Amino acid sequence: MRGGEIHESIADVRRYAPVLLLALAGLAIPAAGAQERSRTRIFQTERGGPRLRVAAVAETGVLPKSVNVSPDGSRVVVCNFGRPDSDNVWVYDAETLEHVGSVSFPGNAVESAFSADGRTLWVSNFRRHVVEEIDFARLEVRREIEVGSHPKTIVVDGSTLYVANYFDESVSVVDLREGREVARLATDERPRGMGVLADGTLLAAAFGGDRVHVFAAGQEREQLEVCRFPRDVLPTPDRRAFFLTCSLGHIGFYRPEDHGRPFGIASTGRNPRSIDVTADGRWVGVANFGSSDVSLIDTVERTHRRHEVPGAHRLVGLAMHPGPGLRVYTTSWDTGELYMLTGRVPERRRSARNRR
Repeated sequence: MRGGEIHESIADVRRYAPVLLLALAGLAIPAAGAQERSRTRIFQTERGGPRLRVAAVAETGVLPKSVNVSPDGSRVVVCNFGRPDSDNVWVYDAETLEHVGSVSFPGNAVESAFSADGRTLWVSNFRRHVVEEIDFARLEVRREIEVGSHPKTIVVDGSTLYVANYFDESVSVVDLREGREVARLATDERPRGMGVLADGTLLAAAFGGDRVHVFAAGQEREQLEVCRFPRDVLPTPDRRAFFLTCSLGHIGFYRPEDHGRPFGIASTGRNPRSIDVTADGRWVGVANFGSSDVSLIDTVERTHRRHEVPGAHRLVGLAMHPGPGLRVYTTSWDTGELYMLTGRVPERRRSARNRR
């Protein structure tokens, strides 16, 4: 993999990052008109929550970069970054992990995104600087859309697709009706995670810039100074707040109106990568690349727990199943495997009025 990755040598710094963040937040002097915001207490999750176990394992292609689940929950999709020009995308049965299909195209696959109805799958083609639009029922490429250099993360908002161009310091804006790029938004170095809020605001995390760019109506509105090496952005299901992985070893809970100040922090393993959330917003899963385990965060009870994945090495992709129950899919970068972890959902104990 090319630059921008965080090595395990930063583990000691990572251990104290949440504490330092809390301390600095407490020392900050509020600006005029922001006294009420500054008094908002930052919560930190405690260790606890349900335990996950490995329920199934399946072989993938070389270097399985990402995993995604179809909207109906019936299929799991893995993008094999290290398998160029053939069998780039593998499809599995979500219950059994049986390999049921594949998609081939020139280049290599990185990340994917489904349409709301599950009929279309978009895949970023890192080597060829295009986005592949795939008919998911037929598992055939329908068309290619040219974007910026080395596209990675994709998010879709109605008829607009956004893709982060990792080595181009930009985000491409694609009109899906026309099938072409219509704008390019400038970012700091190595844009990675993205998310779209309820009002259409686009969030784009720049891995090399330690900030999140905020775009509204095609224009940059502000930059949120968040943490060192921000990676994945994940809006809450109501799209009014968002989670953000910080590669030094934690996740921040953010509201746009707080201008980069988190209202909560959850500990993770070393070098957290992909994150996903269940449809009800309660469970957040995290693939920890450096420690080769999965973190599960309960946003209701405000707990976190790390789960071992025996045999895996450097977990990178992660997706939560949308249906009932607790089911997590994650990919092992070095061993070329897809894991399914399951657990029992406990009853809620914290009342709604005690949650913020």
